[in-house]
Amino acid sequence: QENCQNYIRILAHTAPGKLLICGTNSFKPVCRDYSVQNDGYVMDKEKHGQALCPYDPQHNSTAVFVDGDLYTGTVADFSGMDPIIYRESLQTEQYDSMSLNEIARKRLAQTGAGLDVTRKENEGEAESEMDIRFRDVVAERDGEISRRMTPNFVSSMTQGDFVYFFFRETAVEYINCGKNNLLDLCDYCSQAVYSRVARVCKHDRGGPHRFRNRWTSFLKSRLNCSVTGDFPFYFNEIQSTTELIEGMYGSVRAQLIYGVFTTPPNSISGSAVCAFALQDITDTFEGNFKEQAQLNSNWLPVQSAKVPDPRPGQCVNDSRTLPDLTLNFIKTHSLMDESVPSFFHQPIVIRTSFHYRFTQIAVDPQIKTPGGKAYDVLFIGTDNGKVIKAVNAGSADTMEQVSPVVIEEIQVFPSQVAVRNLKVIRDANLPEGRLVVVADGEVQALRLHRCYSDKILSCSECVALQDPYCAWDKQNQKCRAVGAPRWNDEKYFHQSIATGVHSACPANKLIGKDAGSVGGLSSTYPKTFNQDTGHVSKDVLGGEVINIMQDQEEHSGPEVSAADSPVSQFSTETVVAIAVASAFIALLLGFLGGYVCGRKCHKEEEDNLPYPDTEYEYFEQRQTVNSRLAPEPKLLPQEEVTYAEPVLVPAPGPNKLNSPKSTLRKAHNANHAAETLFQFSDNYTPPPRDPYAHQRGRDNFGTLRSHQGDGYRSGRAPPGSGIVSDGFGTARSAKKVYL
Repeated sequence: QENCQNYIRILAHTAPGKLLICGTNSFKPVCRDYSVQNDGYVMDKEKHGQALCPYDPQHNSTAVFVDGDLYTGTVADFSGMDPIIYRESLQTEQYDSMSLNEIARKRLAQTGAGLDVTRKENEGEAESEMDIRFRDVVAERDGEISRRMTPNFVSSMTQGDFVYFFFRETAVEYINCGKNNLLDLCDYCSQAVYSRVARVCKHDRGGPHRFRNRWTSFLKSRLNCSVTGDFPFYFNEIQSTTELIEGMYGSVRAQLIYGVFTTPPNSISGSAVCAFALQDITDTFEGNFKEQAQLNSNWLPVQSAKVPDPRPGQCVNDSRTLPDLTLNFIKTHSLMDESVPSFFHQPIVIRTSFHYRFTQIAVDPQIKTPGGKAYDVLFIGTDNGKVIKAVNAGSADTMEQVSPVVIEEIQVFPSQVAVRNLKVIRDANLPEGRLVVVADGEVQALRLHRCYSDKILSCSECVALQDPYCAWDKQNQKCRAVGAPRWNDEKYFHQSIATGVHSACPANKLIGKDAGSVGGLSSTYPKTFNQDTGHVSKDVLGGEVINIMQDQEEHSGPEVSAADSPVSQFSTETVVAIAVASAFIALLLGFLGGYVCGRKCHKEEEDNLPYPDTEYEYFEQRQTVNSRLAPEPKLLPQEEVTYAEPVLVPAPGPNKLNSPKSTLRKAHNANHAAETLFQFSDNYTPPPRDPYAHQRGRDNFGTLRSHQGDGYRSGRAPPGSGIVSDGFGTARSAKKVYL
C-alpha cells in the first residue's frame, strides 16, 4: 500500500512562472503543467506520464529539461523491463541489448509476467479485478528482479551540444566462463553490472524511414572506477553523481564530475568516490567502437576502415539526411571500446564496511584558502544516515596522486534511515551556505563547517582539522571560517590542508580526529525531538529540521536535529588505557585459571601405565630437560625389569674380554668369513637346550621379562647350570626402562 501513492519524480521549470510536475500516481504515471500565480498554482494541462515518469517509485530514473524539451531515462512499462532514454518522438531501440541491456525481460519472458497487464493498460482497455490482483502479484515477485537486472538511471546533465546520462546496467560485453544463457534463473551470478555514461545530440531529429523515431546519435561507454594494480579492483555500480564542476587541479584546469560507486551486493562490501573529466569522456566517444563479430566471439575494437563517414554519433544539421550505412552501424555499434578513466587515476575516498555503503554525493567546489589554493569539499551520504565530509588534500598541487582526508562523519539520521539526496545551497540570504540532507521522511539543513566550536582552542588544533573552511586567525587568536575579513591573505591566517601542521603553530597536544572531538570521525549529533509538524524548526545550536510529512499520525519516526559540535565521550588516551588494562586482566585470569585446573586435574601414577594388562612395565620420565635426573629407586627383587639387548658377540678370548669390538662380529670361521648380527654359517647348529631357560625366560635373541630371582641380576646362571656357550651373549642389562 505504501507504493500505491503519488510520488513526485519530476519537477522542472519549463518557463518563467511555468512548472512541469510528474508523479507515479499509484502505478499510473501522470504529468501536469502548472502556472504559478499570486494565489497559488493553476493546472494548465494533464497528460500521461509513460516514458517520462516510472510506474514504481522504487525504480531509479532521471530527467533534465533542456531547450524546451524534457529528456528522461526511465522505464516505459509497468513491469519495469522496458528501459528507455526518451525525448518526445525519439527513444532508444526497444528490447535491444546494444542500446540498453534489459536482461530481466529475457529472464522472465517465458512466464509472460506483467506483459498482458501492460498491454491492456497501454491500449486503454479496462482492467478487471483479476488484472489488478495479478498486477500486484507481478509487482511483488518481479520488482526486485527488474530493479537489479534492468538499467538503473542515476543522473543526467547537458553540456554543449550533448545531453549526458549516467546509469548502470548488465554488461553485454562481459563473458564469464562462457555462461551466456540469459534465461537461466540463476544466471545473474554469471553477469556483471557496469557503470555507463551515454550521450545524445540535443538537435537529433531521428533518421529516415524506420529510424524516424530512433536516436541517431546514441553512444555509451564504461566508467572505470577501480584501484589500479596487476588485478584491478573495480567499483562497478554507480549510485550518484554531482553536477559539472570546473576548477584548477595541479596545473590543469578541468571540468569534473564526481560519482559514488559501490561493489555488487554479492561481493566484498565497498564504496568509493571517483572523479571523471568531461574531456576524457569526450575523447572516449571519439575513440574506437567495440563489436562482437559472432555470438561466441570476444568483444574487440572495430578497425577504423570499417567506420562509415560521416562518423556515427556526431551531431549534424539534419539527422534525417544520414545514410543508411551510418544508421545501421550505430544501431549495432553503440558501445565504445575504451572506458573512461578516472581523473586522478584512482578513487579519492574508499570505504570497505559491512555496516554501510555510499549512496549520494554533493560537492562544494573550489573553496579558496589563505594562500590562494582551492579545494573541492566532498559531502558523501550513506545508507545508515551518515554524512562524511572529505577533501583531496593534494588536488591543489597535483593530479597524479590522491591524498584523501576525512574531516568528519556526522550521524544525521538514525542508522536505519538512508540518505537519499544531498545538495549544497547558497544564496544572497545565506552566503555561508547550507548542506541539505534528504531522507524518505525528513529533510535537514546543516552548516557546512564547525570552525566556531569552543573545543578548538589553539592554532595547532585548528590547522590539524585540514578543513578548507577553517583557518587560524593570528590577530584574534581564534579559529575562523571562510569569508572572514582578509581571508585570502596568508599573513593573517595559518592553514595547512596538505599536512595539517604549520611551522608557526606550537606543537601542542592535538585533538585526535578519532576522539569524537571537533572534526572527529563517527561523531554523533545530539538528537532532539520536535512534536510539531508542518514547519521548519531550529535547535539551539543552529541545525534546521524540515518536516515534510503532512500527517502527524503517519510519521512514526523522530525528527533528528543537527548540532554544530559532536559529543565527545572518551579521549584517545582513555581508550588506550582501557585496552591495556583489559589485556592485562585477561592474561592474569587466564594464568590463574590454568593453575587451578592444573592442581585439580593432577594425574595419578597408575594412569601413566598404558598397558597394565601386559607383562611389560613402563615408567614415565617426568624430569625436565635441563634438570639432573634423580637417583633411581631400588626395586624389590620381584619388581626388577631386565632389558636384554639382542647384540651378538663372539666368544671372547682371555685377553679380549673387555674389547669394545668384540660385540660387533662373531669369531672368524675356517673360511675366514665373518658373520655379522643375525647371520649364520651354513653349518650352524643350534646349541643344546638350556635347562634353565624356564627360569630366565629369554630366547636366543633376548627379550624383556620380569624375573623373580637374583641370579640373573648380575648376569650369572644358577650354580651348576652347565650352560653351553653358543657364541652369543647379551651386551648389557638394565634395571629399568624409561620412555
